[in-house]
Amino acid sequence: MDDIELIKSKINIVDLVQEYLPLKKSGVNFKAPCPFHQEKTPSFVVSPERGIFHCFGCQKGGDIFRFLMEKEGMDFPESLQLLAQKAGVILKRTKNTSSDKRHRLMEANLKSAQFFHHLLTKHSLGKVALKYLKNRGLNESTIKEFNLGYAPNSWESLVSFLKKRGFKVEEALEAGLIVASQKGGYDRFRGRVMFPLVDVTGSIRGFAGRVLGAGEPKYINTPQTTIFDKSEFLFGLNLAKGEIRQAGAAILVEGEMDMITSYQAGVKNIVASKGTALTLGQLELLKKYTDTLLICFDKDLAGDAASRRGIELADKVGFNLKVISLPSGKDPAELALKDPQQWEKQVIEAEPIYDYYLKSVSRRFSLSSAEGKKRASSELLPIWAKITDPINFEHYLQKLSALISTPENVLRGQIDKVKESGTETVNYSTALRQADTDKVIARPRRELLEEYLLVLLLKIPSDLTFVPSFPETLFTQETYRSLYVLLVLYLDSISFKGGSFSILEFVKSLPVEVVPLTDRLYLLEVDDKLSSSKNWQSEIEVVIGELKKALVKASLEKLSAQIKNAQSFGKIQELDILNKRFRDLSVRLKGLN
Repeated sequence: MDDIELIKSKINIVDLVQEYLPLKKSGVNFKAPCPFHQEKTPSFVVSPERGIFHCFGCQKGGDIFRFLMEKEGMDFPESLQLLAQKAGVILKRTKNTSSDKRHRLMEANLKSAQFFHHLLTKHSLGKVALKYLKNRGLNESTIKEFNLGYAPNSWESLVSFLKKRGFKVEEALEAGLIVASQKGGYDRFRGRVMFPLVDVTGSIRGFAGRVLGAGEPKYINTPQTTIFDKSEFLFGLNLAKGEIRQAGAAILVEGEMDMITSYQAGVKNIVASKGTALTLGQLELLKKYTDTLLICFDKDLAGDAASRRGIELADKVGFNLKVISLPSGKDPAELALKDPQQWEKQVIEAEPIYDYYLKSVSRRFSLSSAEGKKRASSELLPIWAKITDPINFEHYLQKLSALISTPENVLRGQIDKVKESGTETVNYSTALRQADTDKVIARPRRELLEEYLLVLLLKIPSDLTFVPSFPETLFTQETYRSLYVLLVLYLDSISFKGGSFSILEFVKSLPVEVVPLTDRLYLLEVDDKLSSSKNWQSEIEVVIGELKKALVKASLEKLSAQIKNAQSFGKIQELDILNKRFRDLSVRLKGLN
């Protein structure tokens, strides 16, 4: 048993989590309001059997090490050391520790950044790229401060450079610097201006590479690696964090050049995200320095679903949100470069997010017409429904009412309906027994049933030997289908020995990429009565029957469309065949009812 498994065997995850928050027993598991995001209904589940936690709200999950890393902001080596002390385990000294590995990957990134920067500033290969950056308004001091570089338009320049400095191809691959090939690997970044992605400690986690001139894709980023996760990274935070604290606010833009140009112009409390969809990880990074966030993206935030999701999340974690509006046709980089005083003025005049939303619909829709009011309310009511602060909610409900000349009580009723249709948790048993319609309960009913079937199969009663016999085609989603096949293989293998299902043993047999989905499904709750073999088998039969009916109905809908097409074009022979299939399937469906 290695150190990690030994520590896990000695520390009960329930005991560890209860040092931070009270847990309540819920069946075989424990529940609590999530410690990583604000919520009223507990969706944070801890499984002592699996030694894992998972939040069905913010989707964070993992083992005792991940919990400590999330809660205390530690890296893995730090959590390993602390939990080893708690468990009384003396860690073995090995050459290939996780810490050593991460250090090597960051060292490879550092050497690559030095290589790119040298080519940009000192070598003839970088002249065109250097000219491009200077034409974009960057001076030499800024280029040096951000350690910008140039990746030559070559397949193996970086590969050769790293090899000469003692790095293995496998290390460059794991750092995301090269792409695997039959010969080993080739440079990921070619013919691009390079932006090192530096964390708050000054370590280089990855790169963003922008193509010179025209070309697609415009940007290539380091993929997800052991040391880089774009959902937990903000460009420029290493330089801007002090400025953010001093200003009491952070400006968020979308592009690296927007951030750099503004920083050079003197507005330095600014960071850039990798896309408009803000994540919890990014918000937690900012929350350490400020609770005021000024957003400036070159698109209409009200009409962009990804932006809205991030804004809703920021509201939930308690940010004071404002929007910086720019003159038509301008972006932050252009305004900061050509008119820095105007850029500063726009920052100072940032308006509260919900006022911005109201102005946005006023600008885009004719609010004197019924159609315009309908479109505006359709867009804003789902946003208003997610305002967490009650005073804010009442204030903006009044403003929306006045804007579209609609009584508050009418809007309040519509918002209540939005909230009801957007429930985050679903009672499977209730959903299962609903009338057979196409009604969506948070997600399509078909998807809900497929998920529920897998949840049941991961909770086979201990006194029951069971091997499913229905085909994997009953699942329409590939991830569910793959997990089902693996589960059947496992259940078939233990049935010969008369063994009972063990979630621990099953997880050990799984490919690592399937484990998170399995854990999430296993932690979903079912009725207590389903611990009885008789009730469980009855429930399984009901769900399988419902899915078979859904499969036949989908086939009937497809046939119906084909029949209409054949009728339109007078295909008599084909029509006879299709009608016969339709009748046969209708009989089959009747037999399933």
